[in-house]
Amino acid sequence: MILDSQQDIALRGQLEKPPKFLGPEKLAALKESVRSQGGSLPLRTLLGPVLGPGKLTIDEALYFGLFRAGIAPADAARFVGKHSQAKFHHHCNDVSWFAVVNDKALFYTTLTGASLPVPKTRAISGDRARGGYPRRLSTKADVTAFLLQNREWPLFLKPIDGIFSIGALKLMSAANGQLELFGGDSVSAEALADYIAALSETGYLFQDCLVPAPFAAQAFGATVPSVRLLILFSAAEPVIESAVIKIPSGEHVADNYWRRNNMLGALTRETGTITRVISGFGPTLSEHQRHPVTGAQLVDLSIPGWHDICATATAAASIFPGVRTQSWDVALTPEGPVLLEFNYGGDLNLHQLAHGRGALTDSFIEHLRRCGYKGRLL
Repeated sequence: MILDSQQDIALRGQLEKPPKFLGPEKLAALKESVRSQGGSLPLRTLLGPVLGPGKLTIDEALYFGLFRAGIAPADAARFVGKHSQAKFHHHCNDVSWFAVVNDKALFYTTLTGASLPVPKTRAISGDRARGGYPRRLSTKADVTAFLLQNREWPLFLKPIDGIFSIGALKLMSAANGQLELFGGDSVSAEALADYIAALSETGYLFQDCLVPAPFAAQAFGATVPSVRLLILFSAAEPVIESAVIKIPSGEHVADNYWRRNNMLGALTRETGTITRVISGFGPTLSEHQRHPVTGAQLVDLSIPGWHDICATATAAASIFPGVRTQSWDVALTPEGPVLLEFNYGGDLNLHQLAHGRGALTDSFIEHLRRCGYKGRLL
């Protein structure tokens, strides 16, 4: 396996932008898919969300499947594109709080001080001292020595300033100067040290790998799944607005939906019950009743310890009142919920895809107004 930092940096930039779906081949395939179902591509219907408050691009309207029959124009208008999402987050969040969101080392230090559960970090790399961590790897030689001398496997590595799990690595073992990666490939310790230095200027976290809770291992396999919670904090207390579960296929080091064959499950806020499971997008969006690898029934599965998950996440959310729209990733482990990261606003796409509804609910609109957003909504 060749680790390519420039390719991964480019991928990170691509994922931050609105999805690019429209193109001659994809549009032709979409038209054929719709035609085979006895319909036609309703471009007039797509113009509502494109011209409405959500400001979707045509690509985004296709990405969300708003060409499908049975979607009322009023419901389609509630979908939010990346452009409007950025405006909403700007009005709801204080930029002076961005550092604690963007810097995972600072984030973990903060949560540890609040006695909240986070992954165990064994070392941190970077050319500047960072208090609160047991070991600092300040040079390439430090990184390679730490990895080659390590005796506790596996290890999980992630960039301090990372997003979308770009640059995340799961290391299984080390021998003869080589590191075995999750999936069976190997790379030299020197090449890996060069890769992490090129990918992140702020450094990397070297952590113990989490394992899935027993129910999660049975239902989803050996990769740890996480719940994504959209939390609104414009009133006196943080409130969960929407919840999804990122369901891993088992092929990747992380459960992010952009990774091939990973799935999303829509969760009820009250009980954490999966009501719908999807993979893909646009004409390739498919619904699933069972996990394709484990065979476990997914729809109607309730997440054990749901109230503890919600209580842990809202307790953490209350530490950051300057971030009034928050997205949290919570890992499901045998020890209970573990807080992986939280985002400054966060990507609304996951909730819109999983639930098949737009993010502009009445409660989200009320939240935007409380945060001072004066633009057009519904």
